[in-house]
Amino acid sequence: MISRSSWGLRGWRWSSLLVLAAAAGCSSQQSSEQRIKIALETAGMKATALNPLAGTVTIDGLPPTFPDDRKKHLVIALYDPQKPDAKHLHVLVREDGSFKFTEDGIAPGHYVLAFAVLRRKGPGNFIGPDALNNLYNDPDLNAKTYPQFVIDHASPGKKDYEFNLEFAGREPVTTPGPHAVTKVKP
Repeated sequence: MISRSSWGLRGWRWSSLLVLAAAAGCSSQQSSEQRIKIALETAGMKATALNPLAGTVTIDGLPPTFPDDRKKHLVIALYDPQKPDAKHLHVLVREDGSFKFTEDGIAPGHYVLAFAVLRRKGPGNFIGPDALNNLYNDPDLNAKTYPQFVIDHASPGKKDYEFNLEFAGREPVTTPGPHAVTKVKP
């Protein structure tokens, strides 16, 4: 028969052995960063530093709210002219006009911003027509016409961009260009 005191002693020894084994195992394990670095090297890739890209957008000096149609949202697309056919990052602008491209940031690069007010059609899906009359949704046109929409994104990034989209009284662009943002899918 096992007495209570001998069981406690054995339990203490067993617990100590488990703690020591766990500590030895933990000290030999690699950190997440080390594992990622090794995986990238094995794949022949390099890690890219990400930098913040954030700010505010207004339409005719006012926050982009659409009380008449709650399904409308201002979308910003980040277009890389070096990869015109790639899927581009996009972000929804909040009702106060603020935006932020991902929590981690964006890779350095040369980008052109495109803006469109699209209508939500399901989770992550947005469709046109652009309620801003295609005035700012074409990155090719934006690169030529609006130098403030051309960004050379580098370290340390920038969190205080300010863009005002002038809409009132402007003639619509009737035919969006081939890279114009007219819909967004997840």
